[in-house]
Amino acid sequence: MLLTQVMSYYFLTKHIGLPEIIEMRFLMLCTATVFVGAGGYIINDYLDIKLDLINKPNKVIVGQVISRRWTMFWHLLFNAIALALGLFIGTKVSVAIFIAAILLWVYSVSLKRRFLVGNLLVSALSAFVIIINFVFDTSLQLELVVAYTLFAFGLTLLREIIKDTEDMRGDGKFNCKTIPIILGVRKTKTLLFYMTIAFTASVFIYTTFYGSSFAFEQNFARGGFIFYMLLFVVFPLIAMLYFIYTADTTLDFKRLSSFTKLIMILGLFSMIFWRL
Repeated sequence: MLLTQVMSYYFLTKHIGLPEIIEMRFLMLCTATVFVGAGGYIINDYLDIKLDLINKPNKVIVGQVISRRWTMFWHLLFNAIALALGLFIGTKVSVAIFIAAILLWVYSVSLKRRFLVGNLLVSALSAFVIIINFVFDTSLQLELVVAYTLFAFGLTLLREIIKDTEDMRGDGKFNCKTIPIILGVRKTKTLLFYMTIAFTASVFIYTTFYGSSFAFEQNFARGGFIFYMLLFVVFPLIAMLYFIYTADTTLDFKRLSSFTKLIMILGLFSMIFWRL
């Protein structure tokens, strides 16, 4: 989250330099964003102890490493700090942080177990890190903010459905209504396959058409951006189609989830070309 926030603030705005990155208000914004995200992860783990004991028993912390009471304390403290920092920064930022904190709570309490709604919400919240930068400083190039927001949303949506397929065993025992439980693994794989095709086509069209027409500061940056996106984002997305088609076991979907995260990180680093 921190890497995404700093990179998007620096590379999606031509006038931002090191002094603005280390400026106190932006450091407070980064801290608030990380804390509200941490608070969301904590409440999610708190409410999903029984599910996690089945899906990932070796990674359960709540109730084993940290008591449930202390877990809730840290959740409330992190959100309180995030809101306090947001209020100090400005009204718009504080409202955005408050909304994010509430939505993370609602997601963990209820929407996570519902068909598609939870996937859409967490995908939208994944783009929150980039969006709040624009709320903080509207001088960011809006078209690039929209592009990377949609990229984060689309790829996170794919990953969330993959993770639900990976966690079917535990989710099914607690009456969750996730996509793979309702549709079954075969239909979910078909859905993922066609969603990935649509997403890949969108990235390819954006790269080749918008990337070739954007006013880069240096001519070599245009070619570099197109080459980078095709090699490190579009090609892996095409490879992902094969991995989806052949996925069968829980381990396959776990690897697919990690591969999706890698593509997101590689896509994030394409921001560098906008400032070359």
